[in-house]
Amino acid sequence: MTLKRRNHIYYGMIDNQKILLLNSDYRPLNFVTWNRALKLLIKGKVDVVSEWEGKAIRSVSGAIQLPATLRLRNHVRFFRKHIVFSKAMVKKRDNHTCQYCGIKPSRLQTTIDHVIPVSKGGQSSYENCVTACYGCNNRKNDRLLSQIGMRLMKKPAKPCYDIYYGLSISAERHPDWSMFLR
Repeated sequence: MTLKRRNHIYYGMIDNQKILLLNSDYRPLNFVTWNRALKLLIKGKVDVVSEWEGKAIRSVSGAIQLPATLRLRNHVRFFRKHIVFSKAMVKKRDNHTCQYCGIKPSRLQTTIDHVIPVSKGGQSSYENCVTACYGCNNRKNDRLLSQIGMRLMKKPAKPCYDIYYGLSISAERHPDWSMFLR
C-alpha cells in the first residue's frame, strides 16, 4: 500500500472510506469522510462504536484505528427526511443497471420505465419505476410485462436510507451497520 503525505498525516486506501455517524440515540444521521470523523474525534464530540479492521490513520505522533461507526455525545435535533421520488434515486437504487436484461450501459444511456404504464393507471413511484436501457424500454413500450413476456430482475421497492445518504450499492459496508440502517 502506498502512503501519501498530507499535512503530516499519512493515508493509504482510506480516502473514499465512509463512516456512519449516529445521533446520541443511535439513529443514523449521515455518512462522513475520514477527515470529518478525525475532526470530531479530536474535538471529543463523538464516541467510537465500531472500527474498520486493519485500517488506520497514521500521523507522526501515532496511529488511530479508522472508525466505522461514530455516535455523537450530544443529541442533535434531526428529522429524517421522507425519501421523495426522483429519477436519479431510482437509477442509484438499481445501480444504473437495466432491470430487464441486466446490462449496465453508460449512465447517459439509461432511462426510467414504468412497470405499469401511466396510460394504464401506473404512477411515478419507487414501487412502479425501474431503470431500463433504451432497447428494453422501447421493446416494452406501452404494454404490461405479462403481454410481452418480459420479466424484472428484482421487484422495485423504496430505496434504503444508506443509498439516500450517499452510500453506493457497490461500496464496502461494515457488518455492524445493518443494525442501524433499515
